[in-house]
Amino acid sequence: MTAVLAVLAILCSLLSVGYLRQMTQAARYNLTFDFSQSATELLRLQLALERRVNGAASDEVSLRASILANRLGVLRAGLAEPGAADLVDRLRDAMVLVRAAVDDPGDLRGARLAADELAPFVVGLLRLASQSHAGLGDEVLASQRVLTTIFAVLCLVTLGLVVFGVWLVVCVVRQNARLDLVVRIDPLTQLANRLAFNAAMQAPGRGDQGLILVDVDHFKSLNDTFGHAAGDRLLREIARRLRKACADAALIGRIGGDEFAILYEGRNADRRSQAAAARIVEVMRGDFVLDGQQIALGVTMGVALRSEHVAQSVEVLFRDADLALYAAKAEGRGRFLVYRPDMSEEHLRNQRLSEDLRHAIERLELHLLFQPIVSLETGATQGFEALLRWDHGEFGPVSPSEFIPLAERSGEIVRVGRWVIEAACRQVALWPGDPFVTVNVSAVQLVDADLVSHVAACLARHLISPSRLEIEITESTLIENDEMALRVLHELRGMGCRVALDDFGTGYASLSYLRRFPFDKIKIDRSFLPGVDERDEGGAIIAGTCNLARRLNLTIVAEGVETEDHRRLVAEAGCHLAQGYLFDRPLAPPASLARLLQEASPDRSASHETTIGPMLALAG
Repeated sequence: MTAVLAVLAILCSLLSVGYLRQMTQAARYNLTFDFSQSATELLRLQLALERRVNGAASDEVSLRASILANRLGVLRAGLAEPGAADLVDRLRDAMVLVRAAVDDPGDLRGARLAADELAPFVVGLLRLASQSHAGLGDEVLASQRVLTTIFAVLCLVTLGLVVFGVWLVVCVVRQNARLDLVVRIDPLTQLANRLAFNAAMQAPGRGDQGLILVDVDHFKSLNDTFGHAAGDRLLREIARRLRKACADAALIGRIGGDEFAILYEGRNADRRSQAAAARIVEVMRGDFVLDGQQIALGVTMGVALRSEHVAQSVEVLFRDADLALYAAKAEGRGRFLVYRPDMSEEHLRNQRLSEDLRHAIERLELHLLFQPIVSLETGATQGFEALLRWDHGEFGPVSPSEFIPLAERSGEIVRVGRWVIEAACRQVALWPGDPFVTVNVSAVQLVDADLVSHVAACLARHLISPSRLEIEITESTLIENDEMALRVLHELRGMGCRVALDDFGTGYASLSYLRRFPFDKIKIDRSFLPGVDERDEGGAIIAGTCNLARRLNLTIVAEGVETEDHRRLVAEAGCHLAQGYLFDRPLAPPASLARLLQEASPDRSASHETTIGPMLALAG
């Protein structure tokens, strides 16, 4: 459209220039002037002839005759009208008498005749001049009319261009607004994206601020298990619930794959943001449905607060919220924590521990303890669970609950896990009989391509049966590595190792995992035991779990057995094995060997001590 209007405008401009040039030429070069000048020269020639008759010299007659003859020649060359051409031709014929008078200066009578002969032509030339002037006026008027039309068209074209330009500007502005909206809105959830969220937080005069960072627990594994389309539906549902729980928020945004941010501003922003975090925990407890299957999903949150009276950058506020989120994950997920200054100290400590853990093996700071797992029927030790401990050179003993997550996040768990398997196999080779050892394997280890080959190499190096090595995993490990875990566990079990599911009943889909994965044993979590009796809900759960496990031909281990009542309860429920402080605390390698030797020969005295001494020295 713009091109058509532009071409039309150019065409009108060219036509205007052409008609203006035509009018200019008509004004400069026209027959009116030539006829008028010819009539004037004719009158001058007549006057010269009259003077000649009265006795004047003939030189003036000769000059005027030459001028008129020349003008008539030029005039005749440009004439096309028959009447005008005839008049000029007759006038040129009459000029013969003038030339005769010039040639014979003494012929005064001839000069008179020539003057009389030329007199009628003056009126004719003036008439032709008048007619030419009238025709020129008509031509100019016609050109003016055409120019008026062209100007009107040009005005319309210009108006069209202006209107179209305005429309184009409006379209561009609206398109820019839409693009700005697209750039600032997450297309999946229709929430603000990170760009819009950061811009909103950096705007001046926002008052007090409360920032909530929300992380969806185990989203990656759910996304891998159910597919990206189902994961997108899950994110949309999470966004809907966040809108419901945070209707009074200044802004809700999706700032990462499974990360959301919520901003509270103004009066009581601190109180309102913490109340919103509590509501989010509640609204997320309801089951989510994916492909017809109910999924229990949780979120972990970190909350950071900023006063308008304290100079604090947006980056620092995000960092504080992220540290609070990090601390909440360390405490067990499914909760929120508000940032405290000591969290920065914890973060620095964690950074130090993560760095030192890389050298813990070389510094001989890692060691294993072994907690006995006993038969509830005979009381004999059937095996041990290998428990990793770290004695830091500066901080002293570091809890596994603190350094294991650090090792998993840094990837150091792969190297540490290999060391644990090696050390456990080395210890098993020293035990008499055939007790097993249970080794915990994390989600990160399950994606180690060399895990299976490393296990096989350790078993071969220490000459122990694969059935004496038990791989123990948690339900969260399966959630994070569903398909990979299934393949690796089948390979380990095919090798002859046993597989146990730890903390049974505390995860997300325990029953479905029992059907899918090749477990030999389940371990009932200790959380079902403290304070229970036969009428307690925990006791009913244990009994139901044992009934299910017996039908699946699974060995059942009760963890956390600390009292005789606990032992009696789990035995009556149908558990096969148990571990806990009632039987023994985690033992150092020499003590574990001593326990087995003592059970093997309980009545031996001096000979017993003689046998045990060298073996304890070897174990140590």
